[in-house]
Amino acid sequence: MSIISWENAETRHRKEGFIKIYVDEKIGARKLRMHLSVLGPYKRPHKPHRHDGEEIFFILEGEGEVKIEDEEFKVGPMTAIFIPSNLLHGIENAGEKVLKYLVIVAK
Repeated sequence: MSIISWENAETRHRKEGFIKIYVDEKIGARKLRMHLSVLGPYKRPHKPHRHDGEEIFFILEGEGEVKIEDEEFKVGPMTAIFIPSNLLHGIENAGEKVLKYLVIVAK
């Protein structure tokens, strides 16, 4: 068991924003990963990609655009996006305010 506070979560700064890592192998998680992503206006963390493992984006603040395969969806606060394994996907801040969202990955 682990309890990870904001202060204790690892922070990784990037040019487009930052992430706070809460759950990963460093605390003993074998199948789950979770981090908070914060993106500046009109930024994206990386190009759309594919990977093994299901993933959830949970939008906390701001407006985003999510791409899943060939479709694009506008998303806002308190919205969950479930992405099955191996689908092309990505997210981008679609507004002038910060986009904050949780990323949960099950491997």
